[in-house]
Amino acid sequence: MQANLNATTLTSSPAATEPAEGPQRWLSALRGAWQADWRERRRDWRVWLVVLAGLALAACAALLSSLQLQATLEARNGAQAAEQQRWAHQGKKNPHSAAHYGVYVFKPLSALAALDPGIEHYVGASLWLEAHKQNELVYRPANDDPGANRQFRLNPAFVMQVLTPMAMIFLGFGMFAGERERGTLAALRINAAPLSAIAVARGSVLLFLSMTLVAPACIAVGLVEWRMGGRSPFSDGALRAGLFALGYLLYLCTWAALIAGVSAWSRSLRTSLAVLIGLWAMTALVAPRSAAELAQLAAPLPSMQAFRAALDNALGMPDDPEQARRDQQQLLREHNVTDARDLPFNWAGISIQRGEEHGDRIFDAHYGRLFDAMRRQSEVAAMAGWLSPSVAVAGLSSAVAGSDTSHHIQFVNGAEQQRRIMQVVLNQAITEHKDQDGVRYEGDQSLWSKIPPFQFVYPPLDASVWWRHLLPLSALFAASLLLCAAGLRQLRNGNLR
Repeated sequence: MQANLNATTLTSSPAATEPAEGPQRWLSALRGAWQADWRERRRDWRVWLVVLAGLALAACAALLSSLQLQATLEARNGAQAAEQQRWAHQGKKNPHSAAHYGVYVFKPLSALAALDPGIEHYVGASLWLEAHKQNELVYRPANDDPGANRQFRLNPAFVMQVLTPMAMIFLGFGMFAGERERGTLAALRINAAPLSAIAVARGSVLLFLSMTLVAPACIAVGLVEWRMGGRSPFSDGALRAGLFALGYLLYLCTWAALIAGVSAWSRSLRTSLAVLIGLWAMTALVAPRSAAELAQLAAPLPSMQAFRAALDNALGMPDDPEQARRDQQQLLREHNVTDARDLPFNWAGISIQRGEEHGDRIFDAHYGRLFDAMRRQSEVAAMAGWLSPSVAVAGLSSAVAGSDTSHHIQFVNGAEQQRRIMQVVLNQAITEHKDQDGVRYEGDQSLWSKIPPFQFVYPPLDASVWWRHLLPLSALFAASLLLCAAGLRQLRNGNLR
């Protein structure tokens, strides 16, 4: 599927038309080689077959992901509004009963999640906020999927990370290996065109063809963003979109340079294709799975049953009763009374809040260890990005899309802070209202409205995204350029057979 050799090498070169030197000569050779390669690719039906097949898959993935995300956003926004109405109109009741009445909150999604849903299908969509408990997310979409969908899920990230490099390999594996196999590489030297200019021209044509597979994803995310009407869970949405585009541009450029380099080193088409397919399989298929397995070995997570059992055992241990008694006695002395019923406030509210704070400390300890292990897994898995551009770009895209483990933990912590705010407001209301003739205080809508609606916004990206994902991707791009330069050097030195 390579451009016709004569069309490339017999194009008027700087040496044949004018005594141009330096950058002008190189740019002139680049322009002539690009025009020749592009002309021949347009005439090759096999190129159109690969591009159209890839474009069809990319369009289907973008359409399905965008429609699914739009439906999910509408459902969650509707459910969140209904929950807020249910909470506000729950009627008159004791604030502690309202704390157990609870409310659901739903995880926000960004338009970029249509491109890379990350772990969103597996971590749940909603969290139940109630007194004394920090619950786990429920309603995981993967629970309703058949096994085949859990193993293979077509989305734009899969198309860009796995299928697009494969299409680039089939379009470019003979970039130089085909001419070497036919014994026509000498014509390149006779023509005096710089090999680097020819490699850049052919690589840029390959990159341009691969970008057609990315176009449906860009259109889809633009439409989703437009439908969202500016409602984004990010405070740095523009930066994230720019990093997303930069990451995939580096990724595709890495593959273009890698294909050119391997083709320059290979002595036959068969060798070039075999090496490139092997690299693709190792980096795009084997490495991500191996990284996940190694991460689990490096930082194993407890089973949900074991975690919940340990948490329940810790919660079953009461707070220090002696300290509670000393605090109560101190309050009695301060207000010069001998019985808690004579205090100017309701001791029950203080006691309930003490219990909440005791539970909060236990939640922080147990969930803190769990989240630390999850972060450690992410760090170990990201280290494979120094060997696989697919791992590096997958980590970057899920991070900027807010669909990785770190953003999941941020949402869980944000929801837990909302739960604690609820308890403080409700327990404060109990504290401020003493029982009247044995009748407990009952709150109404004015109290329920004091709790602000849950509107979670992710904090800006931290520096770890740059060195954990973007730096390895940039390093692999530089390595692929060095490989390509070395291959071109051995061709330029006369190793043409």
